Amino acid sequence: MIDISRARLVHLKWLMNFEKILRKESEPHLQSCMACDLGKWLYSKDGRKYSAYPEMSFLEKRHKRFHETADLLVRLFNERNYVEAEVALDELKRDSQDLIFMLTMIEFRHLGGAETIE
Repeated sequence: MIDISRARLVHLKWLMNFEKILRKESEPHLQSCMACDLGKWLYSKDGRKYSAYPEMSFLEKRHKRFHETADLLVRLFNERNYVEAEVALDELKRDSQDLIFMLTMIEFRHLGGAETIE
């Protein structure tokens, strides 16, 4: 399984590859939010050990939304609706930033930094 730092990197690599595939006008292979590497981690014993942190709930919801947006983006792209696809890509990138931030906050809390921000 992956640790939090690796989760961030795996997610960013997935997003970069996803966008590169779309730009080449190929259809990327999409996995469910539970089957991708981040999803596997979220729902594993390793991810559940952080379940007491409030960010985990937000992370799970945003991760699911991220995958829904990716599915929408592929559909729009296949329909050659490029204007709306660009809007969806921007939303996907914002969701990605939220995921990275939540992973960072969970890591920060886990390392004992939560006392300084509350």
